[in-house]
Amino acid sequence: MKRKAVITAAGPGQRHLLHQTLATPDNRRPSIGDFLLELLGDSVGEAAIVIPAGATAHFEQLFGHAKIAVRLIEQNEPRGYAHALLQARDFVGDSSFIHLVGDHFYLANQGDSRSLVDELVQLHEAEKCSVSAVSPTREALLLYFGAVGGPALRPNVFHVETVLEKPTPTEAERSLHAAGIRQGHYLCFFGIHVFTPGLMSILAESTENSLSTALQTLARRERYLAAIIPGRRFDIGSKYGLLQAQLALGLRGADRDEILTMMLELTAR
Repeated sequence: MKRKAVITAAGPGQRHLLHQTLATPDNRRPSIGDFLLELLGDSVGEAAIVIPAGATAHFEQLFGHAKIAVRLIEQNEPRGYAHALLQARDFVGDSSFIHLVGDHFYLANQGDSRSLVDELVQLHEAEKCSVSAVSPTREALLLYFGAVGGPALRPNVFHVETVLEKPTPTEAERSLHAAGIRQGHYLCFFGIHVFTPGLMSILAESTENSLSTALQTLARRERYLAAIIPGRRFDIGSKYGLLQAQLALGLRGADRDEILTMMLELTAR
């Protein structure tokens, strides 16, 4: 049985992000939306994209050629990230589901980026619980991410006890301990998750619109893990985020030397 996936792209300013394109080493120009669907791999049979109200026609043009079934779900009110994810509750039903943040671009450190999702799914299947990908992140960047803390079960896998949304360095130092992470760094969300259906129940109960708050409740009710996966994420909604993603993708291919030369020429001017 193939899994379902939910991608959130309903936030302010996200209307056009999935339509942005990146040049690949093989001379294709897929959109960010195409990249996200490719990232899901063969284990996903259907994906829901949560989009802004009134944007269905805009997104139908983007996903009309998709290899997997895509359902567009409008968030009728701009009530935040957690509320956007809740709109897919009927879509996922009583099954676990993969969740991707729609304003991120993901690259594996080596090989096919689909391995990032595959690794998380394998851990979810082995441990029978929700799993979030995390990345050790320096404290100066905490204002951009949710972060977790808890004891290590084994190298790169942690039992989540605490979840904080964009904590201050002081809050992080006090509450987000994780063994083996170098000083001044914390486990921040990567943007890829595999959730049990229990999360949707929590979102439906809550009056808040913070996913981090819902995940703190999840950590109290169920076993919840975080795993460091070998990849990088780029926030394409941030200043120069799309440029960073394009450079990282280009430097992996045959044009690496050409791109480095171009960058040196630009900085020399």
